[in-house]
Amino acid sequence: MVDSNFYVENPANKPMHYGDKPLVGVLDIPDKSPVKRPYNYFEAQALYNSLQMDSWEKQQHANPENAKKGVPKIIKLALGALIAVPLIFMGIKGVQKIIAKFKH
Repeated sequence: MVDSNFYVENPANKPMHYGDKPLVGVLDIPDKSPVKRPYNYFEAQALYNSLQMDSWEKQQHANPENAKKGVPKIIKLALGALIAVPLIFMGIKGVQKIIAKFKH
């Protein structure tokens, strides 16, 4: 048999064991029942089409790699290096000579 030493009193179960009845409020019935609308195929089809369009637009914006446009970064860096390296070696006077050639 189980000894009474193992019994733990739980305050949540007190009303069940000691006969105290929990308080219950007054239940009010609603004034009218909800209106049931018959199924309309055209409204449902329009709602379905709008949901499909929304999900399609979200999918288009979900993958930003497909939406990227423009010159890749590696080409920009290579072009900058091709322009910068000769300018560094030629110095300021060489740059002035190049500019003078294009002015005439």
